[in-house]
Amino acid sequence: MEISASLIGVIILLLIAVPVGYMIISAGGVNKKVKKSVVQLSQSNGIQLKDIDIIGNLVIGVDAISRKLVYTSKKNPSDDFKIVDMEDVKDCHAKTIKQSDKTLDWVGLEFIEKTGKKEIVFYDERADDEFSKDPFVCLQDAKRWEGTLRPLLKAS
Repeated sequence: MEISASLIGVIILLLIAVPVGYMIISAGGVNKKVKKSVVQLSQSNGIQLKDIDIIGNLVIGVDAISRKLVYTSKKNPSDDFKIVDMEDVKDCHAKTIKQSDKTLDWVGLEFIEKTGKKEIVFYDERADDEFSKDPFVCLQDAKRWEGTLRPLLKAS
């Protein structure tokens, strides 16, 4: 009787642990493939990325030497691939849209360029189909990227 109860417990544990382990391993593989494709796309444009980050559906990287920021989506990295020349950016800051003090509806980086404004979305409450993280974690990521990018701005 004790052996069958232990066997049932082990089977239940495996039924729970195996799918969770598979999801973790497969998600890591997808992230590696996306990073590799972004690095290849960047190199084909003469950009050597040193810092690459995946935040929800956003893949963002920077080349401090050439002062270029690269960003794309995790779902479709080659079609959504964009390059921002930081020498054309006058200001960069983390931006949020709040409905109340306890909730964030939108988090991102806002670039003020000579030709206008550009935004990179880290979190959007309205986007149901995207991979998302906690909005306050995304806000911390946006502030960290703001700190990384500010020294690359051309002094005006």
